[in-house]
Formats: sequence, structure tokens, C-alpha cells
Amino acid sequence: MSRRIATQIKALFSSSASRRDKNDELKATDKTVDAGTLDPPALPRVRYEDLHLIPQVLAAYPAFYLTDHPLPPPPFPQARQLLTAPESVKATLIDKNKSTTRGYHHAKNSRREWWDYSPENGDTRLMLDDEEFQGASTEYHDQSVELLKQICQQFNQNGDVAIPEEVLENGGFTTMRYLRYSPDVFNEQQTAEGDILAAGASRLDGKKVDNANPLAKISFAKGEYTQSNDDSDDLPRIEAHTDLSLFTLIAATEPSGLYMWNRRCGVFPAPPVENAVLIMPGDCMAYYTAVKGMNPLDSLDAISEKTVLPAAHAVVVPKEAGERYSVVVFLRPDRDAVVSRRMVRRKGVEEVEETALWWLATEKLEVEGRKCWLADV
Repeated sequence: MSRRIATQIKALFSSSASRRDKNDELKATDKTVDAGTLDPPALPRVRYEDLHLIPQVLAAYPAFYLTDHPLPPPPFPQARQLLTAPESVKATLIDKNKSTTRGYHHAKNSRREWWDYSPENGDTRLMLDDEEFQGASTEYHDQSVELLKQICQQFNQNGDVAIPEEVLENGGFTTMRYLRYSPDVFNEQQTAEGDILAAGASRLDGKKVDNANPLAKISFAKGEYTQSNDDSDDLPRIEAHTDLSLFTLIAATEPSGLYMWNRRCGVFPAPPVENAVLIMPGDCMAYYTAVKGMNPLDSLDAISEKTVLPAAHAVVVPKEAGERYSVVVFLRPDRDAVVSRRMVRRKGVEEVEETALWWLATEKLEVEGRKCWLADV
């Protein structure tokens, strides 16, 4: 991707002329919360009965809270049960093939640990041997996936198919994650070595952070997470990134620690809302909702008023705030699913080039600066 296109795309996020839908049905205010404040979330709330509004909402906002949904209570007890289990138990949940979408992982210096459930092939080998744990975990995963598929279907209305049915017909490599951020996750002796890094894991673990005002330490102007060297303490955190998914569903405990970036480069907190889940679009949505026949990799012209851009977000939890648990469900296509097609000319001949999800995942892991979608390199 050329530097010119990368600059244009970043300008799209920071434009003061943000594209807002005027429809009164949204029942949401367009309020940007300045860094350093703790005002209510600058994100709209959408009722489950109003799912049809979601394409309009996401043309103007980076994410939304879904209320009155049919999901069971988030399985926070199960998250605590697994993530506070003895280390000997966690060791049995590490995938022998070093999978980044199955089993137990940790990033010690970032003070976070997580467990991923993947239902591929009905595999339950990396789950706790506990019937109640397995039942609650699979129920929440399955119902969340169905909910996210319903959201995807809102983009396939009136004969317009943005997300191919074959993408939604199987589970792809959809996963559910139990995540714990805590200053007590690992002691000082444990943080010296041995981190297990998964896709999107922090590469800033060696830096220090000021915990006086974590919001002020986040800048998304260049698609990165900046930190201060004013304090000697490490905070539980994950750097700014976008998710490699269609949609991400999040339920979290207080303290929130989640911060988001809107299209004006405004950074604001996105705390948990009672009886609601946070829904964020991922990288895939930019491709599936681009102008038909065009690819965002080629030109900014591929991004229209209806294009859904992925939500850039980060987590920073102050030490004195205790620990934070979250339950996250990632709806992803199959690894071989074609995300976009574009015409390219090779040796004077035009041909169709297909981009599969695995290619995007590989690039995001290997290309420095691609934690955020199409960030400059």
C-alpha cells in the first residue's frame, strides 16, 4: 500500500467533517469526550428490536452498545474460575501446537492472561473438566455467535448482499476469549521471561506507564498506543489495535479500562453498560462494505458513506483499580474465506486477485505498524 493511500485513510478517521446520519431513530448524541475526562460513553445504544439501524449507526460511530438483547448473563464466574486456577491447571490448557486461537495464553509484562475457546471440530480438550463451566461457556459462545450473525444479516437487505452467505454458514475460526487484566496476575519473578504471545499481543511490554491518568496516555493519531516514561510501574494493558473479525462482542467488569478512537481522532472511555454488550466492527467489515467492485487497498474511493471502518481500541487498567475481566466473542470468517477481490494487471494482462482472511492475519502479525487497520508502515 502506498504512503499516499495510508495517509488518506488516516485522514478519514480524523476528519472534522464526520459523516453522521441524521435519522432521529438513532436516538444518540454525537458527543466526543476529550482525553482526560470521565464523561458518559460517546457511543449510541441500540435496542435489540432495532437491529435494522446498525448499518446506519456504524456509518457514523466506531461501535455501539446493544441493549435488551437475548443473551444469558456474561460468564464472568467461569472466567474467574479458569484464570485464577493453579498454574498447574493452566499449563494443561496450553495448545501443544502454539495456536493463537485455542487454549491458555499470557503476556506477563502486560499483566494480562486469557483463555480462548474454539469450537472447531467440537474440540473441548483445552477446557476445564467441569460440567458447569463447559455448559455456561458453550452456551454464551453459541448465543453470541448467533447474535453477531443476525447483525451481519442487517447488511444483506433489499437484495444487497455485503457479507456472503457462505461466510456466515459455518463457524470459521470464531472464538470466545476470557481475559483478565490485573497487577497481581504475575509476580516480579515471573515477569522476567517466558511470555506467550498471541495475535495482537503487546510489543511495548518493556515500556513504563504513568498510572495517574491512563486516558491521557493514549494517542491514536498515528494508529499506535503511546506510553509515558514518568512512572516505574507497569500497568495491565493492551496496545491500540483493531480486531481481525467481522464483529467483536464484549462484556466486561469494572473498572473498564477500555478506550476507543472515533473518526475525529477523539479518544474516550467505553465503560461497561448494565445489561448491554459492546459491539465493535473488525477489519473484515471495511472490505465487505467497500464500494462494490473496489478495494480499500487500491484507493480511498473504495470507502463510501456506507463503509464500516474497524474500531481502534486499547485497554489500560490503573493498578489501584484492581482487576478487570472481560468475555469477548470474535466472529470471523473461515481462514480461506475471500475477503475481497480486485483487478490487477500483471505482465500486461488484467486478472482478478483474491485476498483471503489468512493473508490479512499473516500481514497483521508480520508487518510492523499494522496492529491498526491499514496503519502506515
